[in-house]
This record gives sequence, C-alpha cells and structure tokens, in this order.
Amino acid sequence: MVKRLTPNQIREIIELAKTGTSIAKIAESLKKGKTTVYYHAQKYCQKMTKLNLNLLNESEKGYIVGFFLGDGSLNKGRKTPRYIVRFALDAKRDQEIAKRLVQIFQKAHKKVSVFPRENTLIVKVCSKELVKYIEAYIPYKASWNYQKEKTFQVDKNWSHTFQYGALAGIIDSDGHVHRHLGTEIKTVSPSIFEGILNLLNNLGIVAETKQRKATESSYSRKTFYLIYLPSLQMKKHKGVIPSVKVTRLLQTPHV
Repeated sequence: MVKRLTPNQIREIIELAKTGTSIAKIAESLKKGKTTVYYHAQKYCQKMTKLNLNLLNESEKGYIVGFFLGDGSLNKGRKTPRYIVRFALDAKRDQEIAKRLVQIFQKAHKKVSVFPRENTLIVKVCSKELVKYIEAYIPYKASWNYQKEKTFQVDKNWSHTFQYGALAGIIDSDGHVHRHLGTEIKTVSPSIFEGILNLLNNLGIVAETKQRKATESSYSRKTFYLIYLPSLQMKKHKGVIPSVKVTRLLQTPHV
C-alpha cells in the first residue's frame, strides 16, 4: 500500500525526477520511503541505455561536440559519481534544434529527457560514455566545481566532415544567422575564440573578427569576441554545414 502524499509533495517528486535526481536522494530529502517515491517518479525516471557512438556518422559526432561547446554543461557529481550532460536551448526558438539533438542520440540508442525550465528547454542525457567523449574534445580546467571553464583545441587530423559538423553545432548553439546567411558567433572565452578560428581555417572559411570590451549597460562584464562569417563564405560552404539554423533559412525564398 503506497503511502498517501500531498499534491505538493507529488509535484516535488516529479520535478526532482525530471532533473535526474536519484530515487534515493529524493527519498532522503523528503524523508519518505524509496518505494513511495518510486511509485510517483517511475514514469519520469529513464532507464539507462548505453550510448553507441559507432552508430553515428562523423558529422553527427562533430555536431554534439560543437553544440556542447556553446550550450552544454556536465554534472559528474561531487561525492557520488554522476554522468549527466545537459544542453540548454531557447524554449521558443530552438524546438527544431532540440529535435535534431534528440534524433542524434536516439540513433545512437540513447534515451533522452526533454523538459522546460522557465524560458529554457533542457535536453538531458545520462551517459558515462558521452561525458568521456565530450571531455576528450573539450577539456575542463581542474576544479572541484563541475561548471568549469571550457577549452577548445582543434586537431588537424579531424576529418572535414567532423569539423563541419562541429561548426554546425557551434552555429546552432552560439550563432546568429542573418537572412542573407551572414553568421555571427560570440564568445567570452579566448580559448574557444582561437579554437573556432583554427576550425574555420582548416575548412578554408575566411572570417572577420572583432574584440569588444563590455560597456556599463552590458549584462556581462567580460570582454567578448565576435567571429563573423560573411554571406559569400556561408553560401560557398552551405551545402556541407548541417546547421538547423542555416537549413531553415535556405528553405525560405529570400536567400
């Protein structure tokens, strides 16, 4: 017989389960039995499936890396090991991009959780394989906090297909594509800035760059770096950049 909970307690269990909190942690925080908590959380707890990266092509693998560079975060836990990757998207504008991410992970036989959080759409993947894969391409500086500074070093041995995929992921996460296809990418990280420039150089894409200091009205006080890919360059390479944002514009009559 399941112990009766209040509606607020049930809602709290469901919300915690959606964010990936374990049954044990929920039961401990609410001082309820694990069986009781599981009864209400089971529909929202994804059974773990193993990510099979061999089922993805080079473009899809690169897309994951590029998108994580812009909008991804890792949670490896502090005391208890956890392997959670989260991608944060705009809830209104990025529905198609979220669908693209889900399709890639489903192709690799990995279950994905997608849920809203205020104005953000979270795509969450629980996978030790994915964490190790991402860290091999995007190292973090040593810190006790899992939200560490990302660094990005491009290897010339990466295939062009992989690099075009990574560029597409960067554009879909941190880029803005104008109607004429000219594309802006902004970052506050010198390492990411240099890494993206190296990526573009490997692909033969000529970009314009600017460095701007924060103003009094700026949300962030950090200096930011702007990389602009002119429309002529984007049109030249558009057929090999699998970006959702670029593809969406190409399907409109004004481009």
